Amino acid sequence: MNTIIEDRADKQSKKLLSFRLYGSFAHFNQPISNRFRNTYSVIPKPQLLGLIGSIVGLEGYKNKDTIPVFYQKLSNLKVYIKPNTNQDRKFAVTYNSMNSFLSNRVDAGPPNVIMNEQILMEPDYEIGLLLNENNDIHKKIIEYVQDNRTTFPIYFGKNEFFANIQYISLEDYEINFVDNLVCNSILPFDELGKGSASNVKLELLPIDFNEHFKYIYHLMAIPQKDCGINIKNPSNFITSNGSIYYVF
Repeated sequence: MNTIIEDRADKQSKKLLSFRLYGSFAHFNQPISNRFRNTYSVIPKPQLLGLIGSIVGLEGYKNKDTIPVFYQKLSNLKVYIKPNTNQDRKFAVTYNSMNSFLSNRVDAGPPNVIMNEQILMEPDYEIGLLLNENNDIHKKIIEYVQDNRTTFPIYFGKNEFFANIQYISLEDYEINFVDNLVCNSILPFDELGKGSASNVKLELLPIDFNEHFKYIYHLMAIPQKDCGINIKNPSNFITSNGSIYYVF
């Protein structure tokens, strides 16, 4: 799934930018049902890239036939996502929705439909970005995150769910070569060696888009506590200040 390629001539300009991303509520929609909208337990990478685009002023979705600017500029960005809490707290809300897409009648107005929506409470993550200080967009990301500011308001899936950023650090990083490690960031299930699955929660998450701009899914492991795991491909992980992360 993942390969980290280091350009040695440009190594000094490559940094790991880490920041906290948090809020009161989130809804990362699972496109399963129109009537009951579940949420993913963690922010998927495609939504994270859109949020980063909002930080530096890259435009988002305009229509289904146009690839948004944020993805054109950030599609190759390597990230890690580390939940800051193991608690998976969700609740459901019910409301009326006037939605014309749920009606098959051309002579009728939008039906009044009862919707059920799952909400994630107190989403809180540590986000890491592998950035090149010689890249203008990457430099702008570093500047804005270090100042804890954004160009556009940032949200956790819905406009009413505001998100916040808090700068942590800008550090050097190295490729990992250890195959038995403690990793708190999410990682693919197929990276795990024998005996490691009991320490993680599994969830099918969007990780990218295909050529038709449809989600690509992968079964991801979400570590539930600080404990050692065996991995198959150590070089798909990075190490910085004694911590190890999976980047994708």
